[in-house]
Amino acid sequence: MDPTIGTQPYYFPFVSGLLERLDCKPVPDQVVWHYTNGSGLIGIIESGSIFATQISCLNDSTEIRYSAMRIREALSALIVSMDNDLPETGFAKKYVELLQDDDAAPNSAGLPYFVSCFSSLEDDLSQWKSYGGGENGYAIGVLTKDLFGTVNSFVGRVNYDPEIHMTLAKETAEATIRFYKEGLAAGIGDWDNVFLPAWDSALTQVAPLAKDPGFSAEKEVRLIHQLQDYEIAQLKVRQRKTMMSRHLAIRFPSVGQTQRFPIYKVIVGPCRHREITRISVDTLLRTHGYPGGLVASSVRPYQET
Repeated sequence: MDPTIGTQPYYFPFVSGLLERLDCKPVPDQVVWHYTNGSGLIGIIESGSIFATQISCLNDSTEIRYSAMRIREALSALIVSMDNDLPETGFAKKYVELLQDDDAAPNSAGLPYFVSCFSSLEDDLSQWKSYGGGENGYAIGVLTKDLFGTVNSFVGRVNYDPEIHMTLAKETAEATIRFYKEGLAAGIGDWDNVFLPAWDSALTQVAPLAKDPGFSAEKEVRLIHQLQDYEIAQLKVRQRKTMMSRHLAIRFPSVGQTQRFPIYKVIVGPCRHREITRISVDTLLRTHGYPGGLVASSVRPYQET
């Protein structure tokens, strides 16, 4: 068996099928919202880009690790019924060990995946509190289709269904053994060391779209970008409250040569000077080439006390 089909691993259809089963394909004409503070809004408008954050630096401490834990559990359960003397059993144990994680040094810390986060929720109080700073926040609305087309990036809707996650993890564990045995039968040289990193890397591409159900209220849509070597010089490092985090500015091809972020609408969040702020945001947009009339104000009656 040739380990590739064209330029893709022969197991690529299985990995692609996982994405379909997660039902992560977004609606192209849906408006999704990026909640941010005033500095974030100004930075996006002035730079024409949005930051993507390295996946271990996001606010979910189980990012990617959640999927790895589900696969590890399923593979461990499968090993119980396997003959210890078989090579695939040894391989499965090796993979289980690889999936073992450490809170202080998570496996996701060095991965090349950077995420820009959006929500399908418009003018949502929980989003204002979590990402807009409570008062004086902003929600930038974007048509999902305007996020498409960035090189080495994928736009997907996050799945929070634990039953689907467990089912797919079980099927993935079984597929791990099946594909490993097929490679052995084909006589592919050094198959353990060829297959393990490649298979794990392929599955890791799917992992950012399955999250702990505790985050389901966010109804998140993500742009996931795989960092390339030539982009390392473009990374920005920021000191945050509990860590130093990594970020990459993402631009979108649909705006052509205008260097503008594809803004559909902006909502001024709960604040004490909504009309003054709305006019100021409208002015900011127009000074950067956007048409007028894109700005509205939140209707949520929230104030900090």
